[in-house]
Amino acid sequence: MNLVLTLTLLLAASLQSIQLGWLAQEGASEKSRKKDDVAGLLERIKSKSPAERREAIDQLADAGDARAVEPLIAALRDEQPDVRATVVNALGQLGDKRAVQPLMLILNDEVSFVRAAAARVLGQLADGRAADALTASLRDGNSTVRGAAALGLGSLKETRAVPGLIAALKDEAPDVRSAVAAALGDLRDKRAVPSLINALKDEYRMVKLAAALALADIGDKSAVPALNEAVTSEKDEEARGQMKEAVQRLMASPE
Repeated sequence: MNLVLTLTLLLAASLQSIQLGWLAQEGASEKSRKKDDVAGLLERIKSKSPAERREAIDQLADAGDARAVEPLIAALRDEQPDVRATVVNALGQLGDKRAVQPLMLILNDEVSFVRAAAARVLGQLADGRAADALTASLRDGNSTVRGAAALGLGSLKETRAVPGLIAALKDEAPDVRSAVAAALGDLRDKRAVPSLINALKDEYRMVKLAAALALADIGDKSAVPALNEAVTSEKDEEARGQMKEAVQRLMASPE
């Protein structure tokens, strides 16, 4: 090996070593900076300004740092309902199941949109402990909360929620009945089939369509005649097409 080549290789090795050292230092610096950022955000959620608290909470959720979970749980007691709702959403984004029990308590919040956010996030966290609390929320005085509770139960896949959902198919609000039908489809429990067949006669198209899709999801072919009848009587072309697809999917499902 000649001298020039030797010097070139030594120089390359030296530069690589310097670069690796610089990258390691930069990585440590970045980690330290992020740690400082999170600490600063945790201080900002105590700000007197609700807007600043909401902004800090959103940034903590984006940071994805587990150290934020307990302080955010404490912030569920914030006096401002919009801040509490922001905290609920942040806990859902962080996905830490330490939040399940505190969020179950928030289902009793005095403000309906906070309760609705809690119901949605409890479904998102997919922890069966929330099933009974969400089932109770199917009787909430606010229809948005009831709909969110239904969808949350569908996400939990807890079959003990089926009787409560079947009862909720008679809810006075069509958007709730639609959400309940969708949840029953997610649960795929054949106990719901008779009630979903009855829902095919609902006066609201979105409820009928949700029931049809749920029946296809459950896969009980005893529903085929009722679905065919619903297709024939449906006047809306788009809904009729979707119902036909539901029939085809049901017919193709295994016994």
